[in-house]
Amino acid sequence: MQDPDQQCAICRGKDGALCRTFGLGSRDALGLSCQACGDYEVTRTARITWLDNHRLNIRERAALSHLIRNMNRDSGRPLLDTHWLEHFISEARLPNPANQAINLIRVIGDYQAETGEGYFIDGVCDATLVGSFNQTMFDQLLAELTKKQLVVHSGENVTITNPRGNGVLSGRRTVLTLDGWERYESERRGKENGSYGFIAMKFSDPQLEALVSGHIKPGLKETLNIDIVDLRNVSRAGVIDNILREQIRDASFVLVDLTHDNSGAYWEAGYAEGLGKPVIYLCERTKFDTAKTHFDTNHCTTVIWTVGDEAAFVAELSATIRRSLSLFK
Repeated sequence: MQDPDQQCAICRGKDGALCRTFGLGSRDALGLSCQACGDYEVTRTARITWLDNHRLNIRERAALSHLIRNMNRDSGRPLLDTHWLEHFISEARLPNPANQAINLIRVIGDYQAETGEGYFIDGVCDATLVGSFNQTMFDQLLAELTKKQLVVHSGENVTITNPRGNGVLSGRRTVLTLDGWERYESERRGKENGSYGFIAMKFSDPQLEALVSGHIKPGLKETLNIDIVDLRNVSRAGVIDNILREQIRDASFVLVDLTHDNSGAYWEAGYAEGLGKPVIYLCERTKFDTAKTHFDTNHCTTVIWTVGDEAAFVAELSATIRRSLSLFK
C-alpha cells in the first residue's frame, strides 16, 4: 500500500520534492519513491539510526540523494542498511562544480541525441541528478553554462504536467550549442578529466582494504590533494555498469591493483587504457616476485607494496604520479 504523503527519509522534501512509500512484504524495510532522490529501500534500523534524526548533515544528505538517483539509472533500487550507510558516510562527497557541469551537459546531450528535442530543465529533479548542493546552486550552474554559450534556451515556452502536484510547469527547453556538443563528445570519449583518481581492486581482502583506506586515499589526499574513489563510492560492489564506465571515463588517472589477478580489475584497466587514461598498476611484493602479473602488464609501471612499509609505498606512488603522468604541475 502506498502513502502519498510520506516525506523522503533522505532529502526530507527539499525544494518541494514529493515522496511515496510502498511496503516490501514480510521484509523489515520500507520502500520509498522520491521525485528528487529516486527509488530506494531502507531497513528499519538504518532509518532510525541514520535518517530519522540529525546524524547526517545537509551536505551528506545531498551527496546521498545524488548517489541514489544515479544508482537508479543503472543499478536499480538500492537497499540502505546500517553497514551500507556507514561506508557511504565515511567518504560522502558531491561532485565539484566542474564535474557537475559535465554531468548536466551529458544529461542534455543524451536526451537530445535520443529524442531530437531540447531538454526541459526541472531544477528539483535535475539538481540531485547532476550533484548540485541545492536548486539555487543548480540554477547558478545552468546560468554559467549559458553564459559560456555551451547551452541555450530553445524556441517558445512549453508546458508540462507538474510532477510535484496540480497544474503545469512552463518554460523553454534547453539544447547544446555547437561548443556544447564538442564538450559533450570530448567528455564521452574520456578527454575531460575529473579531479579524482579511480582505483580498481578486489574487495574484502583485509590487507588491501587497510592499504587503500588507511594509506592510499589519505596519503594521496595529503600529498596531491586529490581524492581516490572505488566502485563502492558510486555503485554496488561488483556491478560493472554505466556508472563504473563514467567514473573511469571522468577520472584523471586509474590505479589498478593486480595482487589477486582479479578479472574485474584487468577489465577496468583495459577500459581505461582504451580511453587513453593514465594507468598505474599496483601489486603486493610477494605476489609480484613469485608469480608476476599477466604478461601484458608486467612490463608496465607497477608500484610494489608491502605490509608494514606502507609509508614508503605511498611516497613512491605519489612520486610516480607526479613524475610519470605530469598531472599536477
